[in-house]
Formats: sequence, C-alpha cells, structure tokens
Amino acid sequence: MAKTSKGMSDEEFNAQLRAERMRSNPGMVMTKPPSGPGKSLEEMLNDQGQDEVLVAAPVLTEERQPSLQASYVQGKKLLMIDVALIDANPLAPREVYTAEMILSRSEALRTQGQHDPIHVIPNPDQSGRYIICDGWTRVQACRMHKVLQQLLAEIHENLSLEESAWFGYQQNEERQQHCDFDRAMFYEKLISAGETATSIANKAQVSPSQMSFYRSFAKLPADVLEIVKEYPGKFSATVAYQIQKLAAKCGVRKAVNLALKFANEDHTQGWLINQVQLLIGPSSSKTVTRTTKQIRYSNGMYKQKGEIFELNISVLPEQKEEFAAALERLLSTVAIEPPQIDLGENKKLK
Repeated sequence: MAKTSKGMSDEEFNAQLRAERMRSNPGMVMTKPPSGPGKSLEEMLNDQGQDEVLVAAPVLTEERQPSLQASYVQGKKLLMIDVALIDANPLAPREVYTAEMILSRSEALRTQGQHDPIHVIPNPDQSGRYIICDGWTRVQACRMHKVLQQLLAEIHENLSLEESAWFGYQQNEERQQHCDFDRAMFYEKLISAGETATSIANKAQVSPSQMSFYRSFAKLPADVLEIVKEYPGKFSATVAYQIQKLAAKCGVRKAVNLALKFANEDHTQGWLINQVQLLIGPSSSKTVTRTTKQIRYSNGMYKQKGEIFELNISVLPEQKEEFAAALERLLSTVAIEPPQIDLGENKKLK
C-alpha cells in the first residue's frame, strides 16, 4: 500500500479526509463513484494506481459551507473549495464553452464523480476566493446543473495571473481541447495585458507567420465573429485570415455570406481559399510590377518570378519532417485544390 507524505496509507488518508469533510459539512456525504472504484487521492494526482477516488454526492444545501483545511500530498496543496468561491480567469486560455459541453461534463460528474483536481490560484484582490487555472468547465457544470457544491482543487500559490493562464493553456493543449479561435483570443488577451506577439509566439511554439494568421480573428467584422463563435471548430486561423482579407477588399456582406456558407455546408479549407480568390478577382491595377528574385544557398536555391515561386533545396534527414510540416502549413494558405473531374462510367484515364 502506497504511503502519503505524512506516512499514512491511502486508506488512512482517505478516511481522515472523509472525517474532516463530515465534520465541516454534515450535509455532504463522501461516496465512491457509482461506476465503480477509481483512484486514491494521492494516485489521482500522480495518475497512477486504481484504489479510491473521493467525490461528493450531489447533495446541496442553501447555506454555503466553508472550505476544508488544506492537506498536502507529495508537496501539493489540496483543498475542497466551494464552487461559489472560484472566479473566472480574465486571461482564460479557452473562449468556447457551449451549453452541450457543460451539460456533458455535469453528467460525467454526476455519475462518475471528480477524478482529477481542478487548479486554482488565490485571488489577490479578495481573500478567501480563488481564480481558476484549469477546470473551468467543471466549475460551470457544478454551478449551472447543481452537481457538486465543492470541488477538490490544487492551490498554486506561487503563480502570477499570467503564469496561471499559461498553465491552463498547456493543460488544454495536452488534452487537445483548444481550437484556433481559443488560441487566438488567448493570445489577444495576453497582448492586451502587455505581452508582445513575438514573446507569445515563442512560448506557444508557433511561427511569426502563423501568429499573424491567429491575429486575423481579432480583425474579423463583428457579424463574422458571431458565426465563428457558433461554429468555432470549422474556422482555422488560415480560414480567418482569408475571410478577413475578403472583408477588407470586398466588404462585410460578402465575408458574412461566405462564412455562413462555409459553416453550414461541407467544404474544405482549400475550397474557401479558392472562393476568396475568385471573389477578390485579379488586381485592378493596370501596371503590374513583376518581381524577380533569386537566392542561392549551399544546399539549394529559391527563386521568385512574378507570382511564381520555386524552391529546390535539400534538407538534413533529422530536419526533414519538421521542414515538410512547416512547408505544408504555408502551402495550405495559398494552394488551391484542383477541380474534381467526373470521368463518367465510360471514360477512362489513358
């Protein structure tokens, strides 16, 4: 049996925490999840083992009960916190919280209990309150659907507000819970708070060109942005850049119409890029200056002649995959998919 940092076994630690909660809140009952055994408190933090998870049965009282005294497991400060005492993070890394998403999480909490702690920092402006780092969906689920009155939280006392937001960002990235719209709005909040786009790009490990695409979301007309919020998963940073470009050159109405068509129909990103180019049309300038540029490298050559770009370069084996991925991301912003040709049943390729 694993031992806690204070020398107690998991069963002893869980029993003590149950007793503390019962003394603090007689209306709250500690149970195992209805779906079966889960993890111990210590193992819940380490993501190891399968003993017992502590959850609160969905028993609510009108009076808010005070939070329990903090406990420590492997140097981590744990506390049962009333969800009414947890505030949103003004630099939150997620923008999209749908009603369906929150309802789904409430059902999971109701049937399975809480498997992992949420993460918070003390609110520097209000003693006894906390600001969320990670776990805001669960907090909203508990508030809106009256599932649990308290959630187990890990307290991060040494994180600043910006650091807490980056902590939540990394957690969501690891769980692949971000869409490009989430990322873009997070970056804009940080920029408004004084961080530079270059610094953000370095921390988020995105290229400067990709960062410029993310920033296109903030330049979208309000009507287009409402469509993006309704269908966030469909609008990548590249799509946002293209629609923003269309709005700037052809007006908001065309941008809204194309955004609606893209959101409601089954079209690829390449299709949208093609539509934008067709709507913008050729340059109205009568005098076209054709740029010619040629750069030679020891391992290849880059050449530009007007609108034609050529690249012939050899890449080291250990750089090949990263280079190919970066090149494909760049190509996706300008490449146009070829039209699909219906050969018919009686036609064959020769």
